[in-house]
Amino acid sequence: MKPLRIVGQSVSRIEARAKVTGAAKYVGDMRRQNMLYGKILHSPLAHANITGIDASQARALPGVAAVITWKDLPQIPYTSCGHPYPPDTPEDTLILSPRLRYVGDPVAAVAAETREIAEAALDLITVEYEELPAYFTPEDALAEGAVELHQGLKNIAGENQYEIGNVDKAMAKADFIVEDEYRTPIVTHAPIEPHVSLAELDDQDRLVIHVANQMPSVLRQRISHALGLKIKDVRIIQAYVGGGFGGKQEPVFEPLNGALTLAARRPVMLELSREECLACTRTRHASHVRMKTGLTGEGKILAREMSIVNNTGAYASHGHNVIFNVASNFCLLYPTENLRFFGRSVYTNILIAGAMRGYGIPQYTFAMESHVDHLAKTAGMDPLEFRRKNMYKLGDPINTPHFTITTWGLPETIKKCEEVMGYREFRKQPKDRTDIRRGIGIALCNYGQSCFPHSVELSGARMMVNEDGSATLFINSSDVGQGSNTVMQQIAAEAFGIKREWIHVVSGDTDLCPFDSGAFASRQTYVTGHAVKKAALACREQILDFASKKYCVNKEQLDIEEGLLIDTQNGRRIAPLEEVTMAITYDLLTPATISHDAYHYPTDNMLTYGCTMALVEVDTKTGKVEVKKLVSAMDSGRLINPLAAMGQLNGGNIMSTGFGLSEQILINPKTGKVYNDNLLDYKIPTFADVPDIEGYFIQTDEPSSAYGNKSLGEPPNIAPAAAIRNAVLDATGVSIDQLPLTPERVLMALRKAENRHEDVAG
Repeated sequence: MKPLRIVGQSVSRIEARAKVTGAAKYVGDMRRQNMLYGKILHSPLAHANITGIDASQARALPGVAAVITWKDLPQIPYTSCGHPYPPDTPEDTLILSPRLRYVGDPVAAVAAETREIAEAALDLITVEYEELPAYFTPEDALAEGAVELHQGLKNIAGENQYEIGNVDKAMAKADFIVEDEYRTPIVTHAPIEPHVSLAELDDQDRLVIHVANQMPSVLRQRISHALGLKIKDVRIIQAYVGGGFGGKQEPVFEPLNGALTLAARRPVMLELSREECLACTRTRHASHVRMKTGLTGEGKILAREMSIVNNTGAYASHGHNVIFNVASNFCLLYPTENLRFFGRSVYTNILIAGAMRGYGIPQYTFAMESHVDHLAKTAGMDPLEFRRKNMYKLGDPINTPHFTITTWGLPETIKKCEEVMGYREFRKQPKDRTDIRRGIGIALCNYGQSCFPHSVELSGARMMVNEDGSATLFINSSDVGQGSNTVMQQIAAEAFGIKREWIHVVSGDTDLCPFDSGAFASRQTYVTGHAVKKAALACREQILDFASKKYCVNKEQLDIEEGLLIDTQNGRRIAPLEEVTMAITYDLLTPATISHDAYHYPTDNMLTYGCTMALVEVDTKTGKVEVKKLVSAMDSGRLINPLAAMGQLNGGNIMSTGFGLSEQILINPKTGKVYNDNLLDYKIPTFADVPDIEGYFIQTDEPSSAYGNKSLGEPPNIAPAAAIRNAVLDATGVSIDQLPLTPERVLMALRKAENRHEDVAG
């Protein structure tokens, strides 16, 4: 790989000092003169029509500035899915609706002088409900005679299927047929910062909303549409974001805050409580997956079949797009000539499932990699060797269009994990016979670089060079804590030829920055990075064109390095960059600005690869699983900022550990209310729960990207849960096909296996 000056260097984030000193202003830190506080009245019922609503007493309460119900708003349906125009999921959402579809659906909203007054006003709103039948599982929602949650959709938010080759014919030739079922739970994003927005009117009566959201450009379009406004009448300004993980990828209650602000004609701060965030916002889909595979006696896969049903909740959100992502990935890691896929997203009366880190692939990978261990056992093969035999190899045909594999570090990631974990040595040891059993599990994964071709992919960048040779970079690529602004600064500095610190980054303002699809699908460094590089190179070309004439040097000999204009043939320093940029700006005959816009959209999709191994100890008396060590290796191409990359790798492993061991939203099966709407009962990993994590990168050089990079944000969150599950299987010999692996679930599985063994022995 070509040596670079700034790309590939571990650097501190631009905003690091501001964050650690408390100088960084999040939305919740903002204050405005005459600012009001918003509160939401949520539905107590899972499914109901509002037959009467009286807000007169609430409006009369001193200190209340505005109360809005569905009667006060335009009934314009929109999709909350955070994908660019045109909508690719049903437009089934209203800001406030007379029909309520889950416990937590907004009924009304209040803006008042204090939070306390706003809460008191909620109690003064009287509502009459006509309760309707409620369904909390896909099976109930699809049962004959079930009431439609959304007219004409039969409680199906989306459905797709395909077959490649002839699955039935291939299955008939198989020596073994293996079938399994797997279930994953509802989990939540649980970022440190709750959902929050501050909306106000500017001096031109435009609606300005300060947000903690992942995609300002798309949010502006959704809000303007829902409120019946022109896009020009809405401005979105992204503040520092205290974590998103996909839960802030779409409009949640920002449109409602916009409506409150228009009604009150004053700034409104709408900040959700932790309980509201857990019970009323977005989650990862619960999945029910069936797998069926035909094998030869030698362990070769002949045919694969998969069906998946996702519980998308009360509104579509990202519903079926998540299944489209699974459908694409089903073809990739274990290429098979004969494939059959069926996917369905079902409406139910629970809180809404949307985008979450990994976008369906953590659920799929748990099922697929658990199933692969079963296949290996059936074939009498070591799980690692079975994967090596059947996994994709460079040059294999791909059944999914628009995916191209030019860099393939998967074998090296497996080898690295195998060596670090001591896999071979562990396999030679006798199995534990004590109450504490140890096991090693493995899981592989792959992930794309964007949503192409399923959704519009476009990123813009504007670079403006100042008179002294420094620059400002304008991007609407959202930094939600992952450090993308710093990476874009590195790319711009590398392409232009100045120090990184000379570039100021302005991001997340729809009035100032070019259009960008936003922070999702691990797309930013791959897509936005190209746009940034193009803009920086355009500025560089303008300067070199001018300098060639000014200094009478052939342009091909000129370059900019560290803020100096140099002659590459002899290394001579011709002039400081400032001398050239000042001359361009103040040229008496043809003064000019040095500012260029650039855009990029991909025309293909590459793959990142990863491998995770987990070493666990299982207490067979209590069912407790302790992860002693996680080793993860990723092929994410060339690393732009290795320090930030390692943060992503570690963070993804920790999040997936929670998915595997403890996290689940629990819902009352009779009422649809979330039981555990707090961080005491919703079990995210604490520092005490974090295992020993070792992370490694196998660097390849992806030619389709700006500087050899591939996706990194989501892939580390995919494989660890499956590896942990397979390690428990290795330790105990018991297959547990549902997450999370809580002590209760593990203990029940162990006892069931013991009873089954005793029955056979008896």
